[in-house]
Amino acid sequence: MRKTLSATAVVTGNGLHTGVPATLTFKPADNGITFLRTDIPGAKPIAALAQNVSSTLRGTNLKNDTAEVWTVEHVMSALHALGLTDVTVEMDGPEPPVTDGASDVYVEALLKAGLKDLPAEQPLLNIKQKITYTSGRIAYSAEPADKLTFTFVFLHKHPLVSHQEFTLEFTPDNYIQEIARARTFGFEEELAFLKAHGLAKGGNLENAVIVGKDKFINELRYPDELVRHKILDMVGDLCLTGRKLPPLKITCTCGGHKHNVIFAKILLVNSEDK
Repeated sequence: MRKTLSATAVVTGNGLHTGVPATLTFKPADNGITFLRTDIPGAKPIAALAQNVSSTLRGTNLKNDTAEVWTVEHVMSALHALGLTDVTVEMDGPEPPVTDGASDVYVEALLKAGLKDLPAEQPLLNIKQKITYTSGRIAYSAEPADKLTFTFVFLHKHPLVSHQEFTLEFTPDNYIQEIARARTFGFEEELAFLKAHGLAKGGNLENAVIVGKDKFINELRYPDELVRHKILDMVGDLCLTGRKLPPLKITCTCGGHKHNVIFAKILLVNSEDK
């Protein structure tokens, strides 16, 4: 069944890239997941759908003809993990609060507000055969299975994180335990570049894992925290299909926001609607 909130939930803080303070208010709804910029007069709700993705530079941004919201993937990941399909997300700034760089703060706030079934079924992403997508060394696949799983293979030239791999059997409890606390990350040598391009203004050692030249600058929450965060992001991006994911084996090697969104669109095109 479709699912919404029993009450409102509020999260406040600064955006990861903009550094701008924002209050994010989750409200019960019955028209899918939408984002509404309350700081822009006349702004219309932006539907959280792949077709409305405006850019994927260091995050997934959504836009319509009246407004834009940045870096929505952690919010979307938390909503999808709890099975929430109909929520209005009001924001008085351009970007959701980064919180601790993961999705656990959002999950906690949503659970505290309470979940409620709606009297309608969510449309199903009806995948009946193996679907693949590749771009260079980046590879995705989704095929029918007896349960929904996400596998991510993270490969990098940095010796500390040269190969990380993780598989999540997707249930709310497993997501909360294994994925929700995994923080966004960056490499120390990238920080100057990001700052120079107006990004990561709200990033710090409290909300991001920083990989130094020969050590992690801060303490890890999981030994393989980076790949777990990549699954967190992928969950948030793939739910931009606006449909319920059936039991599938979803695998990804070296993907990111841009290719997550491309694969979401490919899955939609290949959904065998009844």
